[in-house]
Amino acid sequence: MLTDNESVEHYQGMADDPAFRPTFRQVCDLRDVVEIDVSAAAIRDLAQSSIFAAGVQRAFVAPQDALYGLARMLQAFVELEGTEIGVFRSMAEAEEWLRLPPGSLS
Repeated sequence: MLTDNESVEHYQGMADDPAFRPTFRQVCDLRDVVEIDVSAAAIRDLAQSSIFAAGVQRAFVAPQDALYGLARMLQAFVELEGTEIGVFRSMAEAEEWLRLPPGSLS
């Protein structure tokens, strides 16, 4: 299950990791998420407190309709903050958008 707290903890964990760089590209793989309990407010808050540098590409892979919709909501919020997210139904689409070799994220 994907929850508000889990989302916040994930971002905080990345920010606290000494190896993390705000210029890293990110792939958020939501293909195995089967249940969600994430609020629009939590998505807005995550977007406003982005730990990524402006212009960094972040790809969200969400084949399920509900997760795809939430990722698109995050996309709308982060664009207001100056960062870039692509939302895709497949890993192949994310790889193409990130200009990675086919199969490199599978």
